[in-house]
Amino acid sequence: MFSKQKTISLALWWCEGTKIRRDKRWKNAYLYPIEITNTDPKIIKIFLDYLKIELKVPNHKLRGQIQIHDGDDKSKIEHFWSNYLNIPMSQFNKTIIRARGSRFKNQYGTFKLRTYNKNTFQKLQFLLEKELEIFDK
Repeated sequence: MFSKQKTISLALWWCEGTKIRRDKRWKNAYLYPIEITNTDPKIIKIFLDYLKIELKVPNHKLRGQIQIHDGDDKSKIEHFWSNYLNIPMSQFNKTIIRARGSRFKNQYGTFKLRTYNKNTFQKLQFLLEKELEIFDK
């Protein structure tokens, strides 16, 4: 993968991703989610490809969750994301349906891509820190 794609993927994770957080169920325990959430399918796909190709995350370890609004075509949107990302719907968490309200019309809803792996999380964090070193000078 080109260095630009690596940089883009790391920047996406830095800006749109979930960070380390405490696991409230256990004392001094942490969760290492690797998540990115966006409405743009291309953004999700870029990061997904980086996880699969460069970081060797197996497809069966990937999960997805969609957030849509009441009145959206749930089945159509779920099939879109499943086909576009090549992730079976059996690996999707329950779709969240929000009240309609006033919003920008988005035909695909919002997608959250997630996987959990402490070593992969730490590798991503290390790679991001290395990329950001150029700004420390």
